[in-house]
Amino acid sequence: MTGVIFDLKRFAVHDGSGLRSTLFLKGCPLRCPWCQNPEGMARTPLLWHNPVTCLRCGTCLAACDRGALTLRDRIHVDRSRCDLCGRCVDACPAAAMDRTGRSIPAEEAAALLLRDRVFFGEGGGVTLSGGEVLSQWEFAREVLALCKKAGADTAIETCLLAPRSVLEALLPVVDHFMIDIKYLDAETHRAVLGADNGPILDNYRHLVKQGADVVVRTPLIPGFTATEENIRAIARFVHETDPDAKYELLNFNPLCRSKYSALEQNYPVQGGALKPAEMERFYEILAREGITNIIKE
Repeated sequence: MTGVIFDLKRFAVHDGSGLRSTLFLKGCPLRCPWCQNPEGMARTPLLWHNPVTCLRCGTCLAACDRGALTLRDRIHVDRSRCDLCGRCVDACPAAAMDRTGRSIPAEEAAALLLRDRVFFGEGGGVTLSGGEVLSQWEFAREVLALCKKAGADTAIETCLLAPRSVLEALLPVVDHFMIDIKYLDAETHRAVLGADNGPILDNYRHLVKQGADVVVRTPLIPGFTATEENIRAIARFVHETDPDAKYELLNFNPLCRSKYSALEQNYPVQGGALKPAEMERFYEILAREGITNIIKE
């Protein structure tokens, strides 16, 4: 079986316990305006232009026989014309053009994840992220099964937006679930992220009933999720579902803005990461709602 990936992070320390290798799968059913990996939203590959390293030499324009590229203030890509042939990527002398996303067999994906297993130790392992892992669940299941067969600890980062049957299929091959609950209010979730959160909350309840190892995470995004009302509501739901729940608040990372520039997309989040005092205020909210297993950065 093959899947579509867009990145591999080696020696990762924020994608589960210990030292890990993290593979990023393309495709996601949500449309979070602040997404840290916009190149992972679409299942199909994308042409990527880095205006910082671009020499504005026009070599890529000459290489493109479909007229998909124009040079004005920067290189602009007409994605309705681009067929991802890669000629501009090969021709660019500054490596400012690239394709994000490639198909890969499950066996090769597992081999990539396992090549650093000598460094995993007792606490590390492999993680699948995205995009959304569950959007390619059959591929993910095969990759994780191969990794578990090799003795590796396995984890996934997921929004849990998928049918229950998908979750059941992955339970035997996933040791740890890191799940995002971004909004508790259903109307806000639909309006901002483009999908209902009912299946997400139901799947979380199911994981808890099954005794799965789960970490709930909420990204603190200024102007979006980072409100007392939202965090209090999520914390209350999480505590009611699992009094011993592990909960992690993810501070906003503004570094993703360069990715939106490369894709010629606007980024709606203003400002930078929350200050330590602001993070502590949200940690206090969790504590007041009964969360005792708070994971801090």
